Amino acid sequence: MPAVHEPDRPRPDPREFPLEPDEPPALRLEPGPGPQAQRFFAALLARWRTYAVIVGTATVVAAGISLVLPSWYRTKSTLLPPSDTGESGFGMLQGMIQSNALSTLGFKTTSTPSDVFAEILKSRLLSEAAINRFGYSKLYKKKGMDRTVKEFQRHLAVKVNAAGILDVSFEDRDPQRAADVTNFLVSGLDHFNVETYKTRGKRLRQFLEGRVSEVQGQLVAAEEKLLEYERKNRVVSNTDAEAGKGVADILAQKFSLETQRAYVSGYASPGSTELLSIDRQLQALNSEIGKLPEVKLEGARLVLDVEVQRKLMVLIQGQYEDARMQETRDTPTVTVLDLASVPEMKVRPVRSLIVLGAAFAALLGCAAWTAAMFARES
Repeated sequence: MPAVHEPDRPRPDPREFPLEPDEPPALRLEPGPGPQAQRFFAALLARWRTYAVIVGTATVVAAGISLVLPSWYRTKSTLLPPSDTGESGFGMLQGMIQSNALSTLGFKTTSTPSDVFAEILKSRLLSEAAINRFGYSKLYKKKGMDRTVKEFQRHLAVKVNAAGILDVSFEDRDPQRAADVTNFLVSGLDHFNVETYKTRGKRLRQFLEGRVSEVQGQLVAAEEKLLEYERKNRVVSNTDAEAGKGVADILAQKFSLETQRAYVSGYASPGSTELLSIDRQLQALNSEIGKLPEVKLEGARLVLDVEVQRKLMVLIQGQYEDARMQETRDTPTVTVLDLASVPEMKVRPVRSLIVLGAAFAALLGCAAWTAAMFARES
Protein backbone atom coordinates (compact mmCIF):
# COMPACT_ATOMS: atom_id res chain seq x y z
CA MET A 1 0.00 0.00 0.00
CA PRO A 2 1.51 3.25 -1.00
CA ALA A 3 2.46 5.73 1.80
CA VAL A 4 0.26 8.68 2.31
CA HIS A 5 2.17 11.90 2.20
CA GLU A 6 1.02 14.41 4.84
CA PRO A 7 1.49 18.05 4.12
CA ASP A 8 4.14 19.88 6.08
CA ARG A 9 2.75 21.80 9.09
CA PRO A 10 4.30 25.14 10.00
CA ARG A 11 6.46 25.00 13.06
CA PRO A 12 5.50 27.37 15.93
CA ASP A 13 7.58 30.45 16.36
CA PRO A 14 9.50 30.22 19.67
CA ARG A 15 9.13 33.96 20.11
CA GLU A 16 5.37 33.55 20.38
CA PHE A 17 5.66 30.94 23.13
CA PRO A 18 8.53 31.96 25.44
CA LEU A 19 9.83 29.27 27.72
CA GLU A 20 9.32 29.65 31.50
CA PRO A 21 12.59 30.43 33.32
CA ASP A 22 13.89 27.73 35.56
CA GLU A 23 13.25 28.25 39.30
CA PRO A 24 16.39 28.92 41.36
CA PRO A 25 17.49 26.04 43.51
CA ALA A 26 16.49 26.20 47.16
CA LEU A 27 19.13 27.67 49.49
CA ARG A 28 20.53 25.27 52.03
CA LEU A 29 21.74 26.61 55.40
CA GLU A 30 24.76 24.73 56.51
CA PRO A 31 24.94 24.19 60.27
CA GLY A 32 27.76 25.73 62.27
CA PRO A 33 29.59 29.05 62.04
CA GLY A 34 30.06 30.74 58.72
CA PRO A 35 33.34 31.30 56.95
CA GLN A 36 33.91 34.66 58.64
CA ALA A 37 33.43 33.23 62.15
CA GLN A 38 35.59 30.24 61.30
CA ARG A 39 38.39 32.49 60.14
CA PHE A 40 38.04 34.63 63.29
CA PHE A 41 38.27 31.66 65.63
CA ALA A 42 41.14 30.25 63.61
CA ALA A 43 43.02 33.53 63.97
CA LEU A 44 42.24 33.55 67.68
CA LEU A 45 43.50 30.01 68.19
CA ALA A 46 46.62 30.69 66.11
CA ARG A 47 47.77 33.19 68.74
CA TRP A 48 46.63 31.29 71.82
CA ARG A 49 50.10 31.19 73.33
CA THR A 50 50.43 34.98 73.15
CA TYR A 51 46.96 35.47 74.54
CA ALA A 52 47.58 32.95 77.32
CA VAL A 53 50.62 34.97 78.37
CA ILE A 54 48.57 38.19 78.34
CA VAL A 55 45.69 36.72 80.38
CA GLY A 56 48.11 35.05 82.80
CA THR A 57 50.06 38.28 83.28
CA ALA A 58 46.86 40.25 83.93
CA THR A 59 45.74 37.65 86.45
CA VAL A 60 49.05 37.72 88.30
CA VAL A 61 49.13 41.52 88.36
CA ALA A 62 45.52 41.69 89.63
CA ALA A 63 46.33 39.15 92.33
CA GLY A 64 49.33 41.21 93.40
CA ILE A 65 47.29 44.43 93.49
CA SER A 66 44.52 42.74 95.50
CA LEU A 67 47.08 41.61 98.05
CA VAL A 68 48.45 45.15 98.35
CA LEU A 69 45.01 46.78 98.79
CA PRO A 70 44.14 47.41 102.46
CA SER A 71 41.47 45.26 104.06
CA TRP A 72 38.29 46.92 105.37
CA TYR A 73 36.18 45.50 108.19
CA ARG A 74 32.55 46.36 108.98
CA THR A 75 30.70 45.82 112.25
CA LYS A 76 27.12 46.51 113.28
CA SER A 77 25.13 47.42 116.38
CA THR A 78 21.37 46.91 116.64
CA LEU A 79 19.09 49.19 118.70
CA LEU A 80 15.52 48.53 119.72
CA PRO A 81 12.87 51.13 118.81
CA PRO A 82 12.78 53.96 121.37
CA SER A 83 9.64 54.31 123.45
CA ASP A 84 7.39 57.26 122.81
CA THR A 85 7.65 59.98 125.46
CA GLY A 86 4.17 61.39 125.07
CA GLU A 87 2.36 59.52 127.88
CA SER A 88 2.46 62.16 130.60
CA GLY A 89 0.11 65.10 130.91
CA PHE A 90 2.72 67.39 129.48
CA GLY A 91 3.80 64.96 126.75
CA MET A 92 2.77 67.14 123.83
CA LEU A 93 4.81 70.07 125.12
CA GLN A 94 7.79 67.79 125.72
CA GLY A 95 7.62 66.63 122.12
CA MET A 96 7.54 70.23 120.93
CA ILE A 97 10.57 71.12 123.03
CA GLN A 98 12.47 68.09 121.74
CA SER A 99 11.60 69.04 118.15
CA ASN A 100 12.92 72.52 118.81
CA ALA A 101 16.13 71.15 120.35
CA LEU A 102 16.72 68.99 117.28
CA SER A 103 15.93 71.81 114.84
CA THR A 104 18.45 74.11 116.50
CA LEU A 105 21.13 71.51 115.78
CA GLY A 106 20.14 71.24 112.12
CA PHE A 107 18.08 68.05 112.42
CA LYS A 108 14.78 67.40 110.71
CA THR A 109 12.30 65.53 112.86
CA THR A 110 10.54 62.63 111.15
CA SER A 111 7.49 60.52 111.78
CA THR A 112 8.88 58.07 114.36
CA PRO A 113 11.37 58.26 117.25
CA SER A 114 13.54 55.71 115.41
CA ASP A 115 13.89 58.13 112.49
CA VAL A 116 14.88 60.89 114.91
CA PHE A 117 17.52 58.63 116.44
CA ALA A 118 18.82 57.82 112.95
CA GLU A 119 19.18 61.53 112.15
CA ILE A 120 21.12 62.09 115.37
CA LEU A 121 23.46 59.18 114.60
CA LYS A 122 24.18 60.63 111.15
CA SER A 123 24.64 64.16 112.47
CA ARG A 124 27.81 66.18 112.15
CA LEU A 125 27.82 66.57 115.94
CA LEU A 126 28.51 62.89 116.61
CA SER A 127 30.74 62.53 113.55
CA GLU A 128 33.08 65.28 114.74
CA ALA A 129 33.13 63.79 118.23
CA ALA A 130 34.19 60.40 116.82
CA ILE A 131 36.77 62.01 114.51
CA ASN A 132 38.39 63.85 117.41
CA ARG A 133 38.18 60.84 119.71
CA PHE A 134 39.85 58.36 117.33
CA GLY A 135 42.10 60.71 115.35
CA TYR A 136 40.53 60.30 111.92
CA SER A 137 41.93 63.63 110.76
CA LYS A 138 45.35 61.94 110.57
CA LEU A 139 44.03 58.59 109.40
CA TYR A 140 42.04 59.95 106.45
CA LYS A 141 44.61 62.66 105.64
CA LYS A 142 41.92 65.01 104.37
CA LYS A 143 42.31 68.76 104.28
CA GLY A 144 39.88 70.42 106.66
CA MET A 145 37.12 69.11 108.91
CA ASP A 146 34.45 69.27 106.20
CA ARG A 147 36.26 66.76 103.99
CA THR A 148 37.09 64.59 106.99
CA VAL A 149 33.45 64.50 108.10
CA LYS A 150 32.34 63.65 104.56
CA GLU A 151 34.83 60.78 104.37
CA PHE A 152 33.82 59.53 107.85
CA GLN A 153 30.12 59.53 106.99
CA ARG A 154 30.87 57.69 103.75
CA HIS A 155 31.88 54.68 105.87
CA LEU A 156 28.88 55.04 108.23
CA ALA A 157 25.50 53.44 107.55
CA VAL A 158 22.33 53.87 109.62
CA LYS A 159 19.16 52.03 108.61
CA VAL A 160 15.67 51.77 110.11
CA ASN A 161 13.58 48.74 109.15
CA ALA A 162 9.80 48.45 109.06
CA ALA A 163 9.68 47.43 112.75
CA GLY A 164 11.59 50.56 113.82
CA ILE A 165 14.79 48.66 114.72
CA LEU A 166 17.97 50.64 114.02
CA ASP A 167 21.11 49.13 112.48
CA VAL A 168 24.27 51.20 112.95
CA SER A 169 27.31 49.96 111.03
CA PHE A 170 30.77 51.37 110.42
CA GLU A 171 33.75 50.16 108.39
CA ASP A 172 37.43 50.70 109.14
CA ARG A 173 40.77 49.17 108.29
CA ASP A 174 41.24 48.22 111.94
CA PRO A 175 38.53 45.76 113.09
CA GLN A 176 38.89 46.77 116.74
CA ARG A 177 38.56 50.44 115.91
CA ALA A 178 35.49 49.75 113.77
CA ALA A 179 33.74 48.17 116.77
CA ASP A 180 34.89 50.95 119.11
CA VAL A 181 33.62 53.70 116.81
CA THR A 182 30.22 52.02 116.39
CA ASN A 183 29.75 51.63 120.15
CA PHE A 184 30.99 55.19 120.66
CA LEU A 185 28.29 56.53 118.32
CA VAL A 186 25.61 54.58 120.19
CA SER A 187 26.82 55.93 123.54
CA GLY A 188 26.96 59.42 122.01
CA LEU A 189 23.32 59.07 120.98
CA ASP A 190 22.35 58.13 124.53
CA HIS A 191 24.41 61.00 125.98
CA PHE A 192 22.75 63.48 123.63
CA ASN A 193 19.27 62.24 124.58
CA VAL A 194 19.99 62.42 128.31
CA GLU A 195 21.38 65.95 128.02
CA THR A 196 18.42 66.99 125.89
CA TYR A 197 15.96 65.65 128.48
CA LYS A 198 17.85 67.35 131.28
CA THR A 199 17.95 70.67 129.47
CA ARG A 200 14.31 70.37 128.57
CA GLY A 201 13.40 69.49 132.15
CA LYS A 202 15.40 72.43 133.49
CA ARG A 203 13.64 74.88 131.17
CA LEU A 204 10.25 73.43 132.05
CA ARG A 205 11.00 73.53 135.76
CA GLN A 206 12.11 77.15 135.61
CA PHE A 207 9.09 78.10 133.54
CA LEU A 208 6.59 76.24 135.73
CA GLU A 209 7.98 77.62 138.99
CA GLY A 210 6.41 80.97 138.19
CA ARG A 211 3.18 79.30 137.17
CA VAL A 212 2.97 77.34 140.41
CA SER A 213 3.33 80.53 142.45
CA GLU A 214 0.77 82.28 140.26
CA VAL A 215 -1.85 79.52 140.54
CA GLN A 216 -1.21 79.13 144.27
CA GLY A 217 -1.82 82.86 144.77
CA GLN A 218 -5.03 82.69 142.73
CA LEU A 219 -6.23 79.72 144.76
CA VAL A 220 -5.59 81.49 148.07
CA ALA A 221 -7.37 84.61 146.81
CA ALA A 222 -10.38 82.58 145.60
CA GLU A 223 -10.64 80.74 148.93
CA GLU A 224 -10.44 84.02 150.88
CA LYS A 225 -13.21 85.55 148.76
CA LEU A 226 -15.41 82.51 149.34
CA LEU A 227 -14.70 82.52 153.08
CA GLU A 228 -15.42 86.23 153.34
CA TYR A 229 -18.70 85.81 151.46
CA GLU A 230 -19.81 82.95 153.73
CA ARG A 231 -18.92 84.89 156.89
CA LYS A 232 -20.67 88.00 155.67
CA ASN A 233 -23.84 86.18 154.64
CA ARG A 234 -23.59 83.43 157.28
CA VAL A 235 -24.17 80.72 154.68
CA VAL A 236 -22.33 77.73 153.35
CA SER A 237 -22.14 78.11 149.60
CA ASN A 238 -22.12 75.12 147.28
CA THR A 239 -22.90 74.25 143.70
CA ASP A 240 -23.80 71.21 141.67
CA ALA A 241 -20.88 68.81 142.11
CA GLU A 242 -21.06 67.24 138.64
CA ALA A 243 -21.56 70.54 136.84
CA GLY A 244 -18.76 72.17 138.81
CA LYS A 245 -16.41 69.29 138.03
CA GLY A 246 -17.15 69.48 134.29
CA VAL A 247 -16.64 73.23 134.17
CA ALA A 248 -13.44 72.95 136.20
CA ASP A 249 -12.05 70.29 133.85
CA ILE A 250 -12.68 72.44 130.78
CA LEU A 251 -11.12 75.51 132.36
CA ALA A 252 -8.14 73.44 133.53
CA GLN A 253 -7.59 72.22 129.96
CA LYS A 254 -7.69 75.80 128.76
CA PHE A 255 -5.10 76.83 131.34
CA SER A 256 -2.85 73.92 130.33
CA LEU A 257 -3.00 74.97 126.68
CA GLU A 258 -2.31 78.58 127.61
CA THR A 259 0.72 77.41 129.58
CA GLN A 260 1.99 75.44 126.62
CA ARG A 261 1.45 78.37 124.30
CA ALA A 262 3.31 80.73 126.61
CA TYR A 263 6.28 78.39 126.66
CA VAL A 264 6.33 77.51 122.95
CA SER A 265 6.02 81.18 121.93
CA GLY A 266 9.38 81.72 123.62
CA TYR A 267 11.22 79.88 120.85
CA ALA A 268 8.77 79.27 117.98
CA SER A 269 7.94 81.73 115.24
CA PRO A 270 4.42 83.26 115.24
CA GLY A 271 3.26 81.17 112.26
CA SER A 272 4.79 77.88 113.37
CA THR A 273 2.88 74.61 113.27
CA GLU A 274 3.07 74.18 117.06
CA LEU A 275 1.47 77.54 117.80
CA LEU A 276 -1.20 77.08 115.16
CA SER A 277 -2.13 73.70 116.63
CA ILE A 278 -2.41 75.14 120.15
CA ASP A 279 -4.45 78.10 118.89
CA ARG A 280 -6.92 75.76 117.18
CA GLN A 281 -7.37 73.79 120.40
CA LEU A 282 -7.83 76.99 122.41
CA GLN A 283 -10.42 78.20 119.93
CA ALA A 284 -12.37 74.94 120.29
CA LEU A 285 -12.24 75.14 124.10
CA ASN A 286 -13.34 78.77 124.11
CA SER A 287 -16.28 77.75 121.94
CA GLU A 288 -17.23 75.07 124.47
CA ILE A 289 -16.81 77.47 127.39
CA GLY A 290 -19.13 79.95 125.65
CA LYS A 291 -21.88 77.32 125.63
CA LEU A 292 -21.71 76.74 129.41
CA PRO A 293 -24.65 78.04 131.46
CA GLU A 294 -23.98 81.23 133.38
CA VAL A 295 -23.80 80.89 137.16
CA LYS A 296 -25.88 83.76 138.51
CA LEU A 297 -25.57 83.16 142.25
CA GLU A 298 -22.50 84.84 143.69
CA GLY A 299 -21.85 82.05 146.16
CA ALA A 300 -21.97 79.41 143.43
CA ARG A 301 -19.60 81.46 141.30
CA LEU A 302 -17.11 81.72 144.14
CA VAL A 303 -17.30 77.99 144.82
CA LEU A 304 -16.74 77.26 141.13
CA ASP A 305 -13.75 79.62 141.08
CA VAL A 306 -12.20 77.77 144.01
CA GLU A 307 -12.82 74.42 142.33
CA VAL A 308 -11.19 75.60 139.12
CA GLN A 309 -8.13 76.95 140.94
CA ARG A 310 -7.74 73.67 142.82
CA LYS A 311 -7.87 71.72 139.56
CA LEU A 312 -5.27 74.02 138.07
CA MET A 313 -3.07 73.64 141.14
CA VAL A 314 -3.12 69.85 140.88
CA LEU A 315 -2.36 70.02 137.18
CA ILE A 316 0.48 72.51 137.43
CA GLN A 317 2.09 70.68 140.35
CA GLY A 318 2.05 67.42 138.37
CA GLN A 319 3.73 69.15 135.45
CA TYR A 320 6.27 70.75 137.75
CA GLU A 321 7.22 67.41 139.34
CA ASP A 322 7.52 65.80 135.92
CA ALA A 323 9.89 68.59 134.83
CA ARG A 324 12.02 68.06 137.93
CA MET A 325 12.28 64.36 137.18
CA GLN A 326 13.33 65.11 133.61
CA GLU A 327 15.99 67.51 134.88
CA THR A 328 17.59 64.87 137.09
CA ARG A 329 17.10 61.98 134.67
CA ASP A 330 20.19 59.85 134.13
CA THR A 331 18.66 56.55 132.97
CA PRO A 332 19.68 55.19 129.54
CA THR A 333 17.47 56.25 126.66
CA VAL A 334 18.81 53.69 124.17
CA THR A 335 18.13 49.95 124.38
CA VAL A 336 20.96 48.06 122.68
CA LEU A 337 20.00 44.67 121.30
CA ASP A 338 23.43 43.80 119.89
CA LEU A 339 26.65 45.58 120.72
CA ALA A 340 29.18 45.99 117.92
CA SER A 341 31.75 43.21 118.14
CA VAL A 342 35.19 42.95 116.53
CA PRO A 343 34.65 41.57 112.99
CA GLU A 344 36.70 38.55 111.94
CA MET A 345 36.05 38.70 108.19
CA LYS A 346 36.79 41.63 105.92
CA VAL A 347 34.13 43.10 103.65
CA ARG A 348 36.52 44.36 100.97
CA PRO A 349 38.48 43.95 98.82
CA VAL A 350 37.03 40.71 97.43
CA ARG A 351 40.24 39.36 95.90
CA SER A 352 38.63 36.52 93.96
CA LEU A 353 36.36 38.95 92.11
CA ILE A 354 39.29 41.23 91.32
CA VAL A 355 41.35 38.35 89.86
CA LEU A 356 38.47 36.89 87.85
CA GLY A 357 37.48 40.34 86.60
CA ALA A 358 41.04 41.07 85.43
CA ALA A 359 41.29 37.72 83.61
CA PHE A 360 37.95 38.23 81.89
CA ALA A 361 38.88 41.78 80.88
CA ALA A 362 42.20 40.57 79.44
CA LEU A 363 40.41 37.84 77.46
CA LEU A 364 37.98 40.38 76.04
CA GLY A 365 40.90 42.61 75.11
CA CYS A 366 42.58 39.76 73.20
CA ALA A 367 39.36 39.04 71.34
CA ALA A 368 39.00 42.72 70.44
CA TRP A 369 42.61 42.82 69.21
CA THR A 370 42.02 39.78 67.00
CA ALA A 371 38.83 41.31 65.61
CA ALA A 372 40.67 44.53 64.76
CA MET A 373 43.47 42.69 62.90
CA PHE A 374 40.92 40.49 61.12
CA ALA A 375 39.02 43.60 59.97
CA ARG A 376 42.20 45.19 58.56
CA GLU A 377 43.15 42.02 56.64
CA SER A 378 39.72 41.67 55.10
